[in-house]
Amino acid sequence: MRLPSITLARILALCLAAPTGPAAAQGAAVSAEGQGAAASASGWITHPDAAVRERPIVLDFRRTFDLAAVPAAFPVTVTADNRFNLYVNGVRVAMGPSTGDIAHWRMEALDLAPYLRPGRNVIAAEVWNFVKPPPVLPSNATDAQKRAAAGGELFSQTAPIFQQSVDTGFRLRGDGPAAAVGTDQAGWRVAVDGGRSAVNGYRQVRRWFYVAGSPEVIDAAKANWDWMAVAEPKGDWREAVPAPGAAARTLTIDRLPQQEYAPVPAGTVVRSDLDGGKAFPGHAVTVPANTHVKLLLRRDAMISAYPELAVSGGKDAVIKQTYAEALYDDQFKKADRDLVDDRKAVGIWDTFTADGGRRVFQPLWWRTWRYLDIDVVTQGEPLTLDGLRVFETGYPFQQIGSFKSSDPVLDHIWQVGWRTARVDAHETYMDTAFWEQNQYVGDTRLQALISYAVGGDPRLAEQAIDAFAQSDVDDGLVEGAYPVRNSNAIAPFSLLWVGMLHDWWMQQPDTGPVVRHLDRMRKVLHWFERYQAPSGLLTKNPQWNFIDWAGQPATDRTKFPSYGKDGESCLMSVSWLGALRQGAALEKALGDLAQAAADTARADAVRAALRARCWQAGRGLYADNPDGDVFSQHTNTLAVLYDVATPEEAPAILRRITKAGGGIDAPDGMYVSSYYFAWYLAQAFVHAGLADDYHALLQTWRDLLALHYTTWPEERGNTRSDTHAWSAHPTADLLDIVAGIQPGAPGYAAVRIQPALGALTQLDATAATPHGAVTIRYRVVGAKMVADIRRPKDLPGEFVWQGRTYPLDAVETHLSVPAPRREER
Repeated sequence: MRLPSITLARILALCLAAPTGPAAAQGAAVSAEGQGAAASASGWITHPDAAVRERPIVLDFRRTFDLAAVPAAFPVTVTADNRFNLYVNGVRVAMGPSTGDIAHWRMEALDLAPYLRPGRNVIAAEVWNFVKPPPVLPSNATDAQKRAAAGGELFSQTAPIFQQSVDTGFRLRGDGPAAAVGTDQAGWRVAVDGGRSAVNGYRQVRRWFYVAGSPEVIDAAKANWDWMAVAEPKGDWREAVPAPGAAARTLTIDRLPQQEYAPVPAGTVVRSDLDGGKAFPGHAVTVPANTHVKLLLRRDAMISAYPELAVSGGKDAVIKQTYAEALYDDQFKKADRDLVDDRKAVGIWDTFTADGGRRVFQPLWWRTWRYLDIDVVTQGEPLTLDGLRVFETGYPFQQIGSFKSSDPVLDHIWQVGWRTARVDAHETYMDTAFWEQNQYVGDTRLQALISYAVGGDPRLAEQAIDAFAQSDVDDGLVEGAYPVRNSNAIAPFSLLWVGMLHDWWMQQPDTGPVVRHLDRMRKVLHWFERYQAPSGLLTKNPQWNFIDWAGQPATDRTKFPSYGKDGESCLMSVSWLGALRQGAALEKALGDLAQAAADTARADAVRAALRARCWQAGRGLYADNPDGDVFSQHTNTLAVLYDVATPEEAPAILRRITKAGGGIDAPDGMYVSSYYFAWYLAQAFVHAGLADDYHALLQTWRDLLALHYTTWPEERGNTRSDTHAWSAHPTADLLDIVAGIQPGAPGYAAVRIQPALGALTQLDATAATPHGAVTIRYRVVGAKMVADIRRPKDLPGEFVWQGRTYPLDAVETHLSVPAPRREER
């Protein structure tokens, strides 16, 4: 199911339509329980002892009330610090709050009426705060002390690094009949769940950078059970008290829908040392007393989900549940992702201790895995594993786009990319759902393009554009990833944020996100001016100038991009040039014409400097610095994409930086693009009129399929992450380049269809647009290519083929044109 949500406008409408008079008063009569408890003017409440307890902390809140009849609407807004799961009469209704920062703290807008019943009702919420307060440093703290504090965060934190916090608390406010049950009214009860805690995830995996959801520890003997039942359960329940500290933030209604929460298959046991263990989870299995066993489950594909393990008996049995993207050998190397043999699951794990009753264990935060290792150690009683249910979660995209061709491998590449994009999309885009869960600008730009083309839903992209704009580093840059608790400024990612604005302008008719951030964009572009040398090129700035992984460790922030003896970088300069061109286009269309002219003039000056100081005629390439001793695909890709190279020069440059055999690899003697930066390489080929060469670049993804990836990896070789959406851009490119469906004007005011079929003889594809779906059907038969195109009636367009343009005058167009030329394949 998808959890329900309603917009602020809908809440207001419900409030205006809410019943009034005596019937309404009877409809939301407040239970006598808790009368006399202090009410919070801000609506934030907490446990009386929360301030003196160390985090991690889990609080259970509950409120009972009586209804004579169920009202037509019961609108509320709900939020918490740090997270909540909301239940009404035992039914899971919502989770949140959707991720923001302190100045933009989100509230979920919900209608609880569908979950109510006449008589006694209970609203219950489990609220947890795993964000440990940062250490207090003296005002004169040294850089070494600051670095040590940052390192302490990595080794001690028990919450994803993107989650922020002020103080533990919960807030529910209602309108109309729901006003009487808000947390600004008396009647709320709260208890500490002493059986739930969390530990640091990095300390479990150790070998790789981990800052995502923390492993949880659940002790059934100490945990609160049945806390959401109508009758108050046993335990130390107290009256909730105001939480003034938690109110120190700015609240805003969340514009995103509730995250998906849908049951899916749990997978199958592929290895077990328990007799009969392979029957699980389809059938219950029993682990004898005083026994240690393991069951390894494999899903058909990677997933982000909530696992729910049901057990009975087995007092004091300890269950360790390890989540892994892939299995490793004893040298911590991955191989074929389907290979099991004696390989082991390496990842974070949750720990559950049974109390002898029938219990259902589910972590509060979702996990990402393909392999799930269940390790059970029983004591004096046997433990029965009754079942395992899995609830997939993520942003609730509806798939509109599709791709099916005469080449089934291309179809597989498309599907794996779409799965990767979904696994890594939640309340924010995420670089990797397993390892970091951070919304990075570079990754997010490509993920947004997939969302536009396949899901037709721009809301998550707009959230990202706004979030980055709300950050500020060094008086101009946006954070490299945001929201986040620590600062990680990546100067080139600020330039890519300008690219995100330009993408939005082309893809979406709503100009609001661009217009409201024009001033912010100007700050970004102007920030780089202070580092411009008299030559026109950029010199080194004090931030991390990450362009791409090019063999350097994360701690080496000087190797790539390279700087010449005068401290100048051609690669950084061409990156700035591209953003200046994009900014000038946005200014010309929506902003300040004088600023557009200034940005254009500065871009022209940078272009002249690049051509004068970076072109190496002997190699027919642009060097990474004016010394001419370092070369990369990156500098030459951007030189073509941003018109530093002339149209006559561009094709030869692109063929010099790629291998004739296909794939994205570079010839010896230059830095090669990662899977991520290959998007820019592909766009350069299209820009140079070589779109059909895109098929050869996809050889790299064809090779990956031989290892049975179900989501795309982060980097080459023994990659840390198997779920990295920055490698999923072929899913958008196959629609945009191969099927040829792309915006023909800003705001997708028109569609331009210019396919690059290569050797394909059949192609059926659909791409989402703001006006509705565009569908194409291509068939190559003999000397002809037959194209059937369907477009929304209010979306004008054209079909471009072999230098000729055909207007799409009707909703459905049938064309018979010459087959692709052999040299184009």
